[in-house]
Amino acid sequence: MDLFTVVILTLVINVIIGFYLSVLHHQKPKDKCFKLWAFSCASFVIGAGLGFLRQYNFSEFVTFFIADSLFIAASIFILAGLIQFSHFRYTKRKKTQALTVLFFVFAALLATYQNSELISLIASLAITITFSLCAYLLHKSTINEPIITNTLKNIFILHSCIMLIQAALIIVNWGTTEPSGLPGNSIYTFLSHIVLTTLTALLLPWLCFLKLERKLTLKSQRDGLTNLSNREYFFTQVERYWQQHPSLPTALMMIDIDLFKGINDNFGHAVGDQAIRSVADILSKQLRSHDIIGRIGGEEYSALLANIDDKIAFKTCQRLCDQIAKELRFIGVDKLELTISIGLVHLQPSDHSSKVAFKTADDALYASKNSGRNKVTLGSID
Repeated sequence: MDLFTVVILTLVINVIIGFYLSVLHHQKPKDKCFKLWAFSCASFVIGAGLGFLRQYNFSEFVTFFIADSLFIAASIFILAGLIQFSHFRYTKRKKTQALTVLFFVFAALLATYQNSELISLIASLAITITFSLCAYLLHKSTINEPIITNTLKNIFILHSCIMLIQAALIIVNWGTTEPSGLPGNSIYTFLSHIVLTTLTALLLPWLCFLKLERKLTLKSQRDGLTNLSNREYFFTQVERYWQQHPSLPTALMMIDIDLFKGINDNFGHAVGDQAIRSVADILSKQLRSHDIIGRIGGEEYSALLANIDDKIAFKTCQRLCDQIAKELRFIGVDKLELTISIGLVHLQPSDHSSKVAFKTADDALYASKNSGRNKVTLGSID
């Protein structure tokens, strides 16, 4: 198979992939990445088509400026689509900075389009930087699927290296380039460029599918009202902790909103739901990020505090009681005497099973409620 056939075949594949991405965007219009990646395929195909016309003495403005601008745009569309899969925050300031950089790049292309070597050099370096940023965004990706993300990241890194090699070849062979604006020995970098672009287009849709899978997984693990771990997932996390950290000093808390039925009866279920959410918010803010918190019943919560001594654990529980009593006196427009009771047990997982720990903490919780509520009781294991 000759080079011309390979190039045509890859361009046809990109047309098919672009059409497929546009169909996905039509089905899922909220996922703008599909539209951006469809634009990337279209830009690449049109740019390659215009670039192919260089050997027939077409207008340099069309075959160099527009063609190379489309090549750069193809990589930028990929980068823009990847933003939603990373922790990167696209602020107004960053948007302004990005647009400024793009303006200067395209201005440089426009000013040099009659110099085939210089415009090819600028385009190669711009694509190198863009794909390096793509690799960085995937490194910061929220998708925890190493096969797809690492493969794509390595493709982006390889693509950056190839375009950098192409830029180096242009500099080394300055003055001896062909009408295409590239030295004759860079044909393999060009071929690698179109192959890697095709591989990228094939793999990108998987990120959306993985994101959807992650979203469904999180939804199955989270309580819909509070966004804390639901009962099943909380107990799964505790069992995993018990197996992985048997020697760490650990505190297990059982927490219950006092007289919650009265809140629902007197103020309505909407206020009751707001009370549940507000207590959950305070628990999330006051406890450490590596502590495990879950809603295990209607108005009942549980929390596992890792690697903590008994005195600090007891003070933490008292602080939670005081904080909730102080901050949640007002829910909506109604004044409530909202308090919680806590049962606490402190132990080393290797000494007792999690079932025993939960039973002890639960007994301590009932002791708190029976002795006046809005207090903490430290349970002991016989």
